[in-house]
Formats: sequence, C-alpha cells, structure tokens
Amino acid sequence: MAKTGGSGKEKKTTATSRLFRKMQLKFTAFVAAICVALVTVSFVALTIVNTVSMEMSVGDMMDEAIRVAIEDMERPAPSDDGPRPDCLVVIARPGDRPDEMLAFGSLGSDVELTESDAEELIRAAVSGETDVRINDLIVRVRTLVEYDEEGRFGVYAFYDFTDRYSIYVSQTLGMLFSFLALAIILTLFAYMMSGVMLSPVRDSLVRQKDLVANASHELKTPITIINANLDVIKNAPESADNGKWIDNIEAQTKRMNELIIEMLEMCSFESDAYRPEIKEFDLGEMAEGCCLSFEAACFEKGVSIKYEGEGDTVIRSDEKGWTKLVGILLDNAVKYSPDGGRISVRIERRKKQIFLYVGNDGEIPPEIRGRIFDRFYKAGDGSGSFGLGLSVAKVIVNGMNGTIECSSKGGRTVFTVAVPLKQEA
Repeated sequence: MAKTGGSGKEKKTTATSRLFRKMQLKFTAFVAAICVALVTVSFVALTIVNTVSMEMSVGDMMDEAIRVAIEDMERPAPSDDGPRPDCLVVIARPGDRPDEMLAFGSLGSDVELTESDAEELIRAAVSGETDVRINDLIVRVRTLVEYDEEGRFGVYAFYDFTDRYSIYVSQTLGMLFSFLALAIILTLFAYMMSGVMLSPVRDSLVRQKDLVANASHELKTPITIINANLDVIKNAPESADNGKWIDNIEAQTKRMNELIIEMLEMCSFESDAYRPEIKEFDLGEMAEGCCLSFEAACFEKGVSIKYEGEGDTVIRSDEKGWTKLVGILLDNAVKYSPDGGRISVRIERRKKQIFLYVGNDGEIPPEIRGRIFDRFYKAGDGSGSFGLGLSVAKVIVNGMNGTIECSSKGGRTVFTVAVPLKQEA
C-alpha cells in the first residue's frame, strides 16, 4: 500500500495571500499600462486620421466651389447648370460696396444671412480668420487672392461647418468612450488572467511555506527528545541508564539526518541548477538490480518480489533519476505491503514511451488517493516515513517530461510511470 496520511496541504497563509495579491496587482498594473498606452496611441492616430480626412474633404469641397464661382464670373452670363455645393462664394475687388460684390451659391437652403452678417463674414475673411461663429452657426472661411487684367480681387468662400463639426465631435467622443471601455475591459481581463498565469507562483510559495512548516514540525520532536535525554545525562552523569539515553539521542539524530537528506534530494531534483546526465542504458537491467537489492528487506517481511521485462528496454534518459525513482517506489511497496504480500515490477515499451509498473498488495482508500504525492502527507504514523518519497518521485518524473499515476483496486496498488524513450539534455 502506498504512503498515505498526515497533515496534507495546508491552506495558504495570510502572508502568502498578501504577497500573491501584491504580485497580481503589479502584474495587472503593468499590463494595464501597456493596454492604456496602446489604446491611447490608437485613439490619437484615429483622431488624427479622422481630422485630416474631414479637413481635406471640406477643403476640396470649398476649392471646387471657388473654381466654379471663378468660371461663372468669367462667363458672359452666370450659369445655373449642374449641382452646386452648399458653399457661399463672394468675389470682391478692393473698395467694392456689398451691393457690387458677386455672390455665388449659399450657406444652405435653410440658412438666411442678413447684410450685416455678410459684412461680418467678409471682415473675418479679410482678417484671416478660419472659423467664425455667427447666428449659432460655425462658418468655415477660406480666402483666395487672384489677379486679372483689371487688377487684384479676393475670392472668399464660406461654408456652414456646424453639422460637420457636430458629427466630428460626436465621432471623437464615441471613439474616446469606446477606447476607455476597451481599456477597462482589458484591465479587468488582465486582472482575471493574472490569477491564472501567476497560480504556479502562488503554488510554489505555498509549497515553500508548507515545506518549511512541515520540516520544522518533523525536526521539533527529535530535537525535543535529544534535549530531554541530554538533561537526564547531565543531571546523572554516572547513571547506569545513560547508555539508553545515548541510544535515544543517536536514533533521533539519525532520523533528523534522514529527513535532511530527503529534503536535500528533493530540492536538488527541483533546482534549476540540476543537470541530468543523459545517456543510454538498459532500464530493465537497472530495475532488476534494484529488485535484487530489496530482496533482503522483502525476506524479513515475508514479501515476494518479482521483475518482469518485455522486449527492448534500452532508453536514453537520466540514469541517476531513474535509479532514485525505482528505489522510492520499491521502498514504498515494501513498507506498505502486508506480511506475505506480493511486489511486482514490470517494464513495457510502447511507441515512443517506456512504462514502469510497480505494484504491491494493499489498497489505498479513494478519499486519500489524490493526496499521496503531496509533501509530508502520510496516514497514521506513516511507518516511520516523512511523507517525502512519493513527492520526490513525482518531481523526478516531471523533470523527465513524464507522468506518474496511482491506481488501487481489488486489493492491489499499482504505480504507473510513463516517460519518453529519449530525453534531451
């Protein structure tokens, strides 16, 4: 039966929650800043394009109105043929009175200008203004100076810019609110996604805190026993029972040493600095050798162990990792097999993967089966284990880009490891 029990995963601490929340907010702020910058650039670019397009359209229309007006002025009689733009064009020579000026077109069918309005527009054109507000209208002004045989004359174009300007403002505000909404949506999306993207970091923080807390708990008991035995020896240095206290100290020291070694091994396989020695070797031969090394332990419990290899079992992988992995699974099987039980080791090669099966008599309850790979997880007294073996096994398998699973039914527990035949260095 596999290792079970213990305290399992603890809920993340308040400090971890605060740290994760700070990381999440910083990530969201960073992504939001990028989104706002992109949205701002897009808004400014579209506003510039919209403005330039509108100005070019209005300018072309006024230029066309001026061209048509000059052509009509040069004809013997003004022509009324064809559509004319809603643009008032006034042609005047210096010193002309308003009633002597030539006028072509109009500001619009619904717009009426008084003589004083016309004079105000002319003054605005002469003074160089481009937009004039008059009678709740916004009038665009365009001035052109021309020459003929009679001398210099001015061509003044006036266009009712009110509707165009209202549409332009509405479009600009619509784009602004749309981009603001987009920025808010992207920020909220970034906040939600940050929780998913940073979850591995959160899990790592929780695992680190769990490791420290559980290791401290495991070390506290032997240290307390050692201190108590030392106090007894100090109080009665000549006592005949001191050998017993010294044996207790030695046993607890050995237990602490085993815990530290297991933790160092797990950290070693998890470390980015770990560089597996990838080479070709016969996994079946190595697994069979491991089975032979466990025969003595199996004999003491009356447990039988059998290796079964099928076909070619040569792989290119981390031999050190495989040796540790097989040893962990066999040690686990021996510890949790009942007296007189059976342990089986089988290796199969399928396509581009190698499969290792380690089975033993005994069954794991379904409610705790999903937690057996958690660090420091063990049931009852855990047969003196620390609950780290299967955690280390999972770390090793993950490092090989493989999977490890446990199935338990019909009085048998089987661990299945699937790893690629060829592992890159």
